[in-house]
Amino acid sequence: MRVAVLGCGPAGLLCALAVEQAGHTPVIYSRKHKSDIPGSQHLHGPVLNVTSPYAEGTIQFIRIGNARDYALKVYGDPERETGWDNYLQVYPSWNVQRAYDKLWDHFDRQIHHIDVDPDVVRFVVKDFGPGHVISTLPAQEICINQGHRFDGQRYYIKTLPTPEADREHEIVVYNGMLEDHWYRWSILGGKCTIESTQPFPGEEVVTGYKAVNNDCDCFQDYVHRCGRWAEWRHGVTMYNAYNKAGEIARNL
Repeated sequence: MRVAVLGCGPAGLLCALAVEQAGHTPVIYSRKHKSDIPGSQHLHGPVLNVTSPYAEGTIQFIRIGNARDYALKVYGDPERETGWDNYLQVYPSWNVQRAYDKLWDHFDRQIHHIDVDPDVVRFVVKDFGPGHVISTLPAQEICINQGHRFDGQRYYIKTLPTPEADREHEIVVYNGMLEDHWYRWSILGGKCTIESTQPFPGEEVVTGYKAVNNDCDCFQDYVHRCGRWAEWRHGVTMYNAYNKAGEIARNL
């Protein structure tokens, strides 16, 4: 059967793949624009027929300072849950950019270019049926209630020259030192970036929001939300989106 997937970023195409692997036909609706993948992002597990079944790398996680000060720097709340304690010192990883490139080539012709808004969602739900629509779009884009709350934290990511000696290394540093404005520095896939909740000077700076929590229930009986932006809550990864979409598709 056909399943609509809203969004063509990494999470969107991972969900489309999960639908396809469950034996259904994904139909993708999105502005057809290939997403940039800034910062310390990676896949937390293998993707069938896209990545190696074995870890493509191992990330060394380093912490300086402490968890409370890290949460205070990032969210302004020392009690806020963060990723500080979620990883061992060395953690297996899979290259998300390489996987996304393969997925884009695979689904390129199946992406219907459209600006998805609540009216489009209504049309898609009517066409595909309730429960046959998966959204990976930021939750606000399909929200129909201006009173709904979306908690988040603005962040800035700056690309840095990658030290030649570390180009093949995978490193993520969590910085809980209050005297430093940056909270995370990483080298992943040969790309070096630094992240802060304060603006960086110069070029090569990406701005976005860390999704924290929300109270939006729009389309909840009709559309499955997969991924951190769609669910708009902390701790959801692209790999979670892939697994969740697979479970949804297998139960159709």
